[in-house]
Amino acid sequence: MFRKITSLTSFFSFIALIITSIVLYVVPQGRVAYWADWTMLGLSKEQWGDMHICLGVLFLVISILHIWLNWKLILAYLKKKAGEANFTSPAFFVSLLLTLFVTFGTLAGLPPMEQVLEFCQYFQAQGEAKYGTPPYGHAELSPLAIFCKRTGLDVEKAAASIKKAGFELESTKETIKSIASKAGLTPKELHELILKDQPQQNPVINQPGSDLKQHSGQSGSGIGRMSLEKYCAEYNLDLNTALGILREKGVVVDKNTPIKEIAGALGLDSPRAISSLLNP
Repeated sequence: MFRKITSLTSFFSFIALIITSIVLYVVPQGRVAYWADWTMLGLSKEQWGDMHICLGVLFLVISILHIWLNWKLILAYLKKKAGEANFTSPAFFVSLLLTLFVTFGTLAGLPPMEQVLEFCQYFQAQGEAKYGTPPYGHAELSPLAIFCKRTGLDVEKAAASIKKAGFELESTKETIKSIASKAGLTPKELHELILKDQPQQNPVINQPGSDLKQHSGQSGSGIGRMSLEKYCAEYNLDLNTALGILREKGVVVDKNTPIKEIAGALGLDSPRAISSLLNP
């Protein structure tokens, strides 16, 4: 009975993990999902993530029990003959090498792991294109007054816009998420509502700059993983010029160095901040 329960629980939790993994693979980046109040099957990104973690713990515990209950059978796979352990069988080495290849190949950016991650970045970029991006990370958690200050908006006009639309606003200390939730809007939709009565020049964060800066602010998913060579090709920059600029800043790198590492060496807050340096 216990063995059956363990096996069936392992099977069902594995299926559930596959489902949550697929959802989290295609979900937009967190800042986009929270800003657009993204859901799938009525569940938010955070809820899908919570389920994935708890199901993962269940699968881990039940797998340990399953291994314990089937330990003799597992040992039998490693034996050439009765009582003789065999760690040189083809099955043992193929299984071990396959696991190591995927583990360290992911860190080294080898195919097909690199393509799997790039495909994930593609889905995230599609999410940004569809839902837009917040003016800054977790903007939905900022009080209205702070949000307006950080985005260059007139807080009084913003409050008036919300009330004029017939939505409740108790105080400018309420968060964007709270105001939007009571109004039945997403934070993104509330932002668009506020912008209608704002002077055109005020929302400085959304002002279009150069093509590079606009791209960096709106669809920079996966920039940190890009090599310098790929980054320069993506944003039409000269690689040798970029290397020269970095050398002047005291950072000696090569064309294969990830943008994330370069940003860290320069003490920048995020990989996107490197755009202003390489494209002054």
